[in-house]
Amino acid sequence: MFITQFLTSEIEARRTKNLEYLKKVSPHFYQFMNLKGEVKAQAIYHLGRWDLLVNGVSLYGGDARLNTRRQFEDYLKTPNEFSSPFYVFWFPEDTVDGKLSHELTKLLAPAKSADRCKQRKTVGTVIAFGVGLGFHIELLTEHYDIKQLILVETDVELIKPTLYTLDWEKLLSVYNGKDRIISFYLHKDPDLLAVGLLDHLTAYYNPTLLTHFHIYMHRNDPVLIEGAKKFWASNKSPIAGFGYFQDELWSLEYTLENIKKELPLYQAKKKVPSDSTAFVIGAGPSLEYALDFIKKNQERAVIFSCGSSIGTLYEEGIKPDFHVEIERTKFTYDALLQSASRDYLKELTVIFNNPMYPQVSELFKESLMFVKPNDTGGSLFPPEYPPVGYSNPTVVNAGLSLALHMGFKRVYLFGVDMGYKDPRKHHAKGNVALKEGSEFYKESEAQEHELEGNFGGKVYTNSMLLWARSMIQDLLKLYKDAEVFNTSDGAKIEGTIPARIDELSLSKFKKSEAIKLIKQDFSRDYLKALNLERKLSLLISHAEEYMNFVRERTKSISKPEDFFSFVSEAGLYQYRFYGSPFIYMFRPPFYNFSYALLSGICRMEQDQALEAGKTALKLYIDFLHECIKLIKKSVKYLS
Repeated sequence: MFITQFLTSEIEARRTKNLEYLKKVSPHFYQFMNLKGEVKAQAIYHLGRWDLLVNGVSLYGGDARLNTRRQFEDYLKTPNEFSSPFYVFWFPEDTVDGKLSHELTKLLAPAKSADRCKQRKTVGTVIAFGVGLGFHIELLTEHYDIKQLILVETDVELIKPTLYTLDWEKLLSVYNGKDRIISFYLHKDPDLLAVGLLDHLTAYYNPTLLTHFHIYMHRNDPVLIEGAKKFWASNKSPIAGFGYFQDELWSLEYTLENIKKELPLYQAKKKVPSDSTAFVIGAGPSLEYALDFIKKNQERAVIFSCGSSIGTLYEEGIKPDFHVEIERTKFTYDALLQSASRDYLKELTVIFNNPMYPQVSELFKESLMFVKPNDTGGSLFPPEYPPVGYSNPTVVNAGLSLALHMGFKRVYLFGVDMGYKDPRKHHAKGNVALKEGSEFYKESEAQEHELEGNFGGKVYTNSMLLWARSMIQDLLKLYKDAEVFNTSDGAKIEGTIPARIDELSLSKFKKSEAIKLIKQDFSRDYLKALNLERKLSLLISHAEEYMNFVRERTKSISKPEDFFSFVSEAGLYQYRFYGSPFIYMFRPPFYNFSYALLSGICRMEQDQALEAGKTALKLYIDFLHECIKLIKKSVKYLS
């Protein structure tokens, strides 16, 4: 509820003008400002001074404009700015991505010696926690050249006062959607605020602009403060796992092959009965002590085996109800054949995502498919078949996400260690990674991080598993009504309930009914709604249009700050192709390139940065040209 006091006709006229302007140029923003919130916000204007009461408490403690300026001036003395590490993503040298990363590594090598970006007025991203009366938005915009301004709040009522205090037409002339953008993100839960803000950056805007960014705390609110802390603790996520072009080319090719096989696709329309129980089985070393329990309770749970855990289950004679896989390379096919016999696999049902290596389906009795999010091949399917989120980076992520999507309210994790106490014993017995002489054999794992154990003590882990653990934790925040028991003697996972196996007691339920409902939720009806020829044609035409845009845009670069503008403009330009396979195929390598470019040149001196940046853009244009050639070759072959 928003209330005002002592407003003059001039101020009322400003609100009317703002609303009329927003209705004309930004209908979504206009509708947003007309939503009803829960917070009581009362703006007061008296004798030329503003204040804002939030649930009866003064936000500014006096003159809002004066106190906001003081806050801003204090901020400038010790700005809360961050520079992501300089890094060029590595890819196999025999790929088009690998050739680009190799050249960028040589070109941007001088940046390695600098710890952080040099202080300049151009800033990739500013995240302001708290909106209030918005005077700090004007100050930030006047002082910095901000490419991406994100305003974070807990309630829409705390944004409405800006209709009286700000000139939104003037602000939106700056953040015009060409090379600068402004957006809002709202949430009342600090955990979900942090998770959603990461998704907001990764899915809708440009995470590579976090190579140099500011966090500005305007409103002293517990939700915002905690949300900001959690966002900062997880800020690695937007710059991790972008993928690369070759990955997306495989996705395109393999998805088309799997469509030709007419594999049933997950619809996410049905839910298992509420009393259903699921086992999600990972390949961690603690799986060994759970095997007897799993054997004895096979009829009291729907069993999802994940990835290389199948080798351990095979040796123990345990047959999962569903085996889950996600990797798109031949690696998965070869690992399966070295993990279990063909006869054993032929008795199982496999669930995998759309870019799965096509021959994998031939190993199983039945193959079911789900849509991978943010994926080129996934974009070929009709929109009513939703992607299964949080299904990366490991197969366990996919297995748990599927179980929760399917409606399981009680899930038990086995072998989901997300680390190891002994780096030489990083998987359970029977795992292909422990078979000496195998191409998958690994003598020991890296001890990159140390985590608290699920049952106490310390556990070591690597960056991939650390990321996988954080994705599980974020997933569980979306399913707070589900009980997820972690029996693994590995890393502690927030949101799970530590549960020792000898203390577990399971109830019976109609397992056959749950399995029947799951299988019924995979359908071939999508085949009738595909329009592959049109989507593939659009992919090529959009790629060529984008390459021409990049070629023309690079001609106007005359100073290092222009590279931030280029990255912002190119990222926004891509969104005109939203829904096209283009954005999924070309956005990941764009992020990889942009991250290397910005994190490199911002550490260089002006002249050096300008020269290196221009050369990098020439390499990027050559890369785009080669990518388009490869797409045309693949599409021609597959048709």
